[in-house]
Amino acid sequence: MEFIHTHEDPDLFREAITFTASQTRFLPRLIEKDYFCTVLLSYLTASEGPLVFKGGTCLAKVHAEFYRLSEDLDFAIPTPINATRTERRFLSAGVKETTARITDDLKIFRIIEPLTGANNSTQYVARIGYPSLLTRQDEIIKIEVGLREPLLTNVYNGMARTLLLNPVSGQPITPIVSIPCISREEAMAEKLRAALSRREVAIRDFYDIDYAKRKMGLNLLEPAFIELVRRKLAISGNAPIDLSQTRLETLQQQVAPQLKPVLREKDFAEFDLASAFKLVTAVATRL
Repeated sequence: MEFIHTHEDPDLFREAITFTASQTRFLPRLIEKDYFCTVLLSYLTASEGPLVFKGGTCLAKVHAEFYRLSEDLDFAIPTPINATRTERRFLSAGVKETTARITDDLKIFRIIEPLTGANNSTQYVARIGYPSLLTRQDEIIKIEVGLREPLLTNVYNGMARTLLLNPVSGQPITPIVSIPCISREEAMAEKLRAALSRREVAIRDFYDIDYAKRKMGLNLLEPAFIELVRRKLAISGNAPIDLSQTRLETLQQQVAPQLKPVLREKDFAEFDLASAFKLVTAVATRL
């Protein structure tokens, strides 16, 4: 297996980050993290089993132009609702073994927390660290693998891109990573489910929903999409829908500290939480 190793030339790597920051206006630390997310993503594609890329990082790297740089990698292993804990552990064995070998093949990484199951083996989480070539400080990428439910749409053969640019050519400096992905529609349905019922509400969900409407041309009120959200919410274990004033106030408190650092100034300025909350409420009234 051939690994991505641009970081092994530190001078070129730092120059590429500086150039990319000047071209894209993203923070250098996030550009570096996006690169190392790609390195891990490429490595994990070799794991045995039906690992499917999902979440906000998938939306940004596969389904849309880069608009929000994430700091974690989310995956699903499609799993029957009535699967036993033993069956889930069996399905997760391949990615667990692959994750355990990361430091053998990619020396820059260290395993801070090995991939470990929780919630009756419906969720596996690992934390992988690396030393920043910019700050010399330790950075962490969280890997999360869900074995909670089947997918409702066909798996999409996605092409994951990396923001980092070659300072000479101005072109992407790393190859595109081919990986099975959740479909754009199902990814957004999961975003709506999270916005409606996530126990610890997250401003990123509302930003992604607002972006999908404004920039991706998605009609989140069309009947077929509403039905997809309804089916997602019907999965056992979801919290009740919560669109209370308290939830909105929590989101308002998250905007500056949690959203602003991962967005460009112009993208942050375009975000309207009130509009996003109104859209999520409109979806809820149609369920």
